[in-house]
Amino acid sequence: MKYILDTDTIIYFLKGEEDIVDRIANISPDKITTTIISHTELLFGAFNSAKKKQNLEKIQAFLDKIQIIPFCKESSTIFAEQKTLLKKQGNIIADLDLIIASISIRHHSTLVTNNVKHFIRLKKLKIENWKTTCS
Repeated sequence: MKYILDTDTIIYFLKGEEDIVDRIANISPDKITTTIISHTELLFGAFNSAKKKQNLEKIQAFLDKIQIIPFCKESSTIFAEQKTLLKKQGNIIADLDLIIASISIRHHSTLVTNNVKHFIRLKKLKIENWKTTCS
C-alpha cells in the first residue's frame, strides 16, 4: 500500500511531532509519497515564513526522499466527477483539497491527513489519520 501525505502531515513531521515521525520511520520510503499540490503549499508556507531559508531546506531535504505525484489527466477527470457529485450534494470541498484527493483516488493510495472532515465526504477515498495527540 502506498501512502500520500497531505500537507498537514508533512508539516507535523517537519515539526518533529512524535506520532507522525515514528509512523513514517516505520514505513518503507518507497511507500511514502505526496502530491505536487502539497509540494506547492509547503513551498508557499516556507516563502511566507520568517525562517524562509531554514524552512525551505527542511522541506527540500524531506521531499528529496519521496516521490511527488503530479496532477495528470486521469486525476483531472476524477476531480471533475467528484466536484460535480459534491456540488449536487451541497458539500463543496476546497479545490486544492479535492485535487489532492483526486490524485490519491487515481493512484489507489491512502491519503494520510489530520483534516479528515475535509475528505470524509469522498466515498472512493481511503483516509488515515496518523495524528494521535493534540498539537
